[in-house]
Amino acid sequence: MSIEAWIESRRAGKSSVGPGASRVLDVLTAQPRFASYATARQVADEADVDISTVTRTAQSLGYRGWPGLQLEIRDRYLGELTAEEILADHAGDSVDPIAVALRNDSANLALMARTLDVDAVRSLARAIRRSRRTLVIASGSYLAPAVMLAHVGGLSGLDIDYDGVGGTRRAGLITRMRPGDCLVVFNVWLLPRDVLRAARLAKERGLVTGVITDRHSSPLAEVGDHVVVVPSEGPAHFPSLTPAMAVINAVLNEITAADPDGVRVALSEGEEIWSRLDLMEDLPERKRRRPRDGR
Repeated sequence: MSIEAWIESRRAGKSSVGPGASRVLDVLTAQPRFASYATARQVADEADVDISTVTRTAQSLGYRGWPGLQLEIRDRYLGELTAEEILADHAGDSVDPIAVALRNDSANLALMARTLDVDAVRSLARAIRRSRRTLVIASGSYLAPAVMLAHVGGLSGLDIDYDGVGGTRRAGLITRMRPGDCLVVFNVWLLPRDVLRAARLAKERGLVTGVITDRHSSPLAEVGDHVVVVPSEGPAHFPSLTPAMAVINAVLNEITAADPDGVRVALSEGEEIWSRLDLMEDLPERKRRRPRDGR
């Protein structure tokens, strides 16, 4: 769906906008690349309006302000490009590539701080903590935050697993889940068909669905009970994982804060198993010396 068609769908059924807002919308549809990187002031100057008109236009489309709308436009713009086209779009920066990557992630985190729906993150954490079992799915590089959530969540006492294989393994995992269990889906940029189908199937089976994505308009958001939108633009042809990983840190921290005693017990049991299996070279000596009867 083009930027213009998407804006029209957001405007469907709403009252007409004034001449100033119309000029802002014209800029967004005619210059999506410019709009995806411009400040509110730059958009206002291009549309010959004041900044407040840009803010009101964003709010008329369902966003709190320009940062949220700009994030959606940027991700939609990048989503229409191939990996090669994205690489070309980011070419020409003479600054050291490592510095560019660090600057990019810093900008993403700053943007997320302004646009993140904290209540959605808290609701997602609550759903994971309360569910009997949680399955996390993702594809490509975004399997990394899925692994992080499942690994640390498991250490914290949750029954949680991840799947990046798909196919019959994913079908078997979903089959064993029951209504009220939780499916968490990670996806940015291109949306694999099997991920969307799994999310829709989970919804049909009565599972609670959590979605971490880079677009409010993602088809995944339509089936998500808890939807968290993060920036994902990378410095080259691949998306940045930093915002999603930061959200996972926040989810895990919220889970820990909600039941610190339970997490403490789970961690103690886990470390006892590590000690018995002699897994860690630098496990604290107090664990290594603990008698096997636990006294």
